[in-house]
Amino acid sequence: RRKGIKYTGGHSLSGAALRESLKIAPVGAVILASLVVGCSGGAAPEAPNTRLVIFAAASLTDAFRDLADAFEAANPGVSVALNFGGSQRLRAQLEHGADADLFASANREHTAAIAAAGLAQGEPADFAANRLIVITATDYPGPATVMDLARPGAKVVLAHPGVPAGQYTRMMLDNLQTEPGYPLDFAERVLANVVSEEPNVRRVAQKVALGDAEAGVVYHSDAVSPDIAPLVQVTHVPDSANVVANYPIVLLRDAGQPELARRFIEHLLSDAGQQTLQAHGFAPLPTAAAVERLAAPPTSPP
Repeated sequence: RRKGIKYTGGHSLSGAALRESLKIAPVGAVILASLVVGCSGGAAPEAPNTRLVIFAAASLTDAFRDLADAFEAANPGVSVALNFGGSQRLRAQLEHGADADLFASANREHTAAIAAAGLAQGEPADFAANRLIVITATDYPGPATVMDLARPGAKVVLAHPGVPAGQYTRMMLDNLQTEPGYPLDFAERVLANVVSEEPNVRRVAQKVALGDAEAGVVYHSDAVSPDIAPLVQVTHVPDSANVVANYPIVLLRDAGQPELARRFIEHLLSDAGQQTLQAHGFAPLPTAAAVERLAAPPTSPP
């Protein structure tokens, strides 16, 4: 998995060794190095990689890291730079001039706004779906049911209402108020227990996993993340009250690598790409029409 700088040699340096290696070398060593370079004519610089920049919702972190690794392996010389965060924050960055090739959001609102602002090529199209679940820490005896989110004194953490997961969660709570066995003020009771509203859904999962809260509402994909799954218990929300989150992706108007971006979209919507998404807890969507829409040129000049 991509975790920043990769060392391609046989050994990586410790912090102290790395700092030591950056000190100025003795004069003799510098002269010797200069002679070697002079005799050899200098090493030819490596050709720079072609860089594809993708802004993606935080809940896509694990899946998109795997998708990017597979894409790089299939396209030598290509590097994929991933920027994860709350969809609303990524949209704001793009609206203020951030450079990117693709934007994958956890709801349609933010990609639609990017398209409406003239910052997209073609139309956004869905590539996956997700569902909400309730999680609790493994060492906590409850909540054992969704109803326990409203238990007096329960410490609940949710995504901020401005975040797609936060919007979906509040819709789900309202829906539960019409379900048999749930009180009409269920949503109000749950919200009264909220001790933290997080800027993205991955932060919600992390807070519950670390024991900073007793329960939280996240996506199914967050609960099956290798970093989260061993530390949480899962409680499913009734299908009749749950909310399906559709994930769209859009090619950006000022993309520096538009053709490469379209190839990544095709990879995302391919059988292999969809299998990767499903392995990370996402639900599949039809792909053929989406590929055609995403590959279409803009209908008017930017």
